[in-house]
Amino acid sequence: MSDDGDFCCGCAVSYCEAVGGKVLFRIVCALLIFAVLATAVTLVVIAFVARPAGVAVEDAVLGRLALTDKSNATATSLAYDVSVAVAVRNRNWLMHAEHTAPLHAELLFAGARFAGVPLASEGSVIRPGHSEVYHAAAAADSAGVPLGSARVAEFISESTAGVFQLELKVVGDNKYPPRHHVHRLKAICLLELALSTATSPDTFRKVKCAVFTT
Repeated sequence: MSDDGDFCCGCAVSYCEAVGGKVLFRIVCALLIFAVLATAVTLVVIAFVARPAGVAVEDAVLGRLALTDKSNATATSLAYDVSVAVAVRNRNWLMHAEHTAPLHAELLFAGARFAGVPLASEGSVIRPGHSEVYHAAAAADSAGVPLGSARVAEFISESTAGVFQLELKVVGDNKYPPRHHVHRLKAICLLELALSTATSPDTFRKVKCAVFTT
C-alpha cells in the first residue's frame, strides 16, 4: 500500500506541475500578444494621428520701446525696435509639416498690438522630428497703438522698473501630408524683456509657448 500510495502521490504532483506549466505558458503567451498589439497600435497612432506643433522663443532682443509723447496721458503711439527667433517643432516622427498659409507673429503690450512680423512663407516645410528657427525683426519711430490712460500708466511703471511684460502671438495654418486636414496654429508666448544695448546686452532664457490648435 505504501508503494502504491507514493506512486499515486508522485503522479498527482507531476500532473499538477504539468497543468501549472501549461497555465504559466498560456499567461506568458497572452502577455506577449498583448504587448505586440499595444506596440502596433502605438505605431499606427504615431504614423497616422498628427501631433500639434511645438513653439518656443529661442531668443528675443528689445532694443527700444518708448512712448513717443510722454506729455500725453493717453498716448497712442510707440517707438520700438525688437527682434525675435521663434522655433517651430514638428513633433511627428513620420510626417512632415507644411505651412499652408504664411506664419506670422504679433507683439502686444497689455493686450494692445504694436508690431507684426512675418516668420515663414506658405509652402515652407518642417521635416519629421525636426525644428525650424525663424528670425524676424521690426522697428518703428512712431507706431499707432490704442493704449489709453490705464495702459500708459502700466507702461510707465514697467519702464521705470526696467522690465517689460510683452506677449508674442504666433499664428498660422499647417497640415501633415498625406493627411489633408488643415490645422489652425496659435501660440501665446509670455516674454519679460529688458532693454538691450551693445554695452549692456540683456540675457534671454528660452520661453516655451502655450499652443492651441484646431
